[in-house]
Parts: sequence; structure tokens; C-alpha cells
Amino acid sequence: MSKHTERAKELRSEVPVSSNCAQTVMRVYAKEIGLDEDLAAAIGSNFGGGMRCGATCGAIAAGYMVLGAKGIESPAVLNEFRKCIAKKHDGMTDCADLLHANAAKGGEKKPHCDNMIEEVITLIDELTDGR
Repeated sequence: MSKHTERAKELRSEVPVSSNCAQTVMRVYAKEIGLDEDLAAAIGSNFGGGMRCGATCGAIAAGYMVLGAKGIESPAVLNEFRKCIAKKHDGMTDCADLLHANAAKGGEKKPHCDNMIEEVITLIDELTDGR
């Protein structure tokens, strides 16, 4: 387990959970991208819940922000990022669709979101090779 994944698990284990999916991803990489955790959390605050309206998953949106902050702007790499996540979820990347499909399988929301966060972090780490 990477240090990023470990930190995300710590954040998501807080009671009550104080970081949404986007905030968690942003906070995990905050220092590496030149932010303090509070600012990173503030930036991610409105991306949770698919920008609070069920659109693109907040973890995925935060992944794009982190990749950009790490200098990854290649359309090919960003498309690969999206495709890798969508492939694991029957082509879905929108929060509402992902949560609906998860619920239809009997899944609970928090473990699903925690899994999305972990998938995004793992992929960021693979794509950036520790940058």
C-alpha cells in the first residue's frame, strides 16, 4: 500500500468523515503539489458528489487536478486515466451513475467511494512514477 493510499484511509477513517472524495485525493497530494492541506480541502470541497450534482465523480475530478499540478497535461495520458477508471465501472465516470450501479449490487456508499478514491490514487501514482 502506498503512502498516498495509507493517508487516504486515515482521512476516510475519521469519525465523522470530514473529507469528501475530492477533498481526500487533494489532501493526500497537497504538499507534493505545493498546497497546505486546508487549501487543498477547500479546492476539493465542491467537487464531492460529482460537483454536488451527480456529474463526474469527485475523486476522478481531483485526480485530474493533481495530475495537472504534477505537470501531466498530455491528452493521451489524461484519456488513459479516464479510460482505466471507466473500464472498471462499465464505462461510467459520473457519480450518480456509479452510486446507482453500486446500490443496485447491494453496495454501500462509503465503501464504494473509498474504493474510487483508492483507484484514483493508485492510477495517479502509476502515471506519475513518483513525480
